[in-house]
Amino acid sequence: MACDPGEVGAFSEKVYAITRAIPAGETLTYGDVALQLGDKLLAQRVGQILGRNPIPIIIPCHRVVGASGKLTGFSATGGIETKLKMLEIEGAQPGGSPTLFGDLPLAVKPR
Repeated sequence: MACDPGEVGAFSEKVYAITRAIPAGETLTYGDVALQLGDKLLAQRVGQILGRNPIPIIIPCHRVVGASGKLTGFSATGGIETKLKMLEIEGAQPGGSPTLFGDLPLAVKPR
């Protein structure tokens, strides 16, 4: 499914396409998405575009995290807590592989 380019613009459509391709249970950083667009310096712009995501159920922007798996803003109701819960349901491991504390909910894992 593609967004109407007249509504979001060509660059936004590219960001959304990359985001839609992230499998459930996996994450990319804003920098990873920016690199796929050709320039890591676009990471902040990627975040701004995902912050205006018009259809978060279709474009799973919760799968895009900050550097080193850091959970950053999320525009849906509940903010970061909602993002965290969605990633938890999908079995995602933001920031790397499971550790000694891998079975703990993400909200209580040591940082």
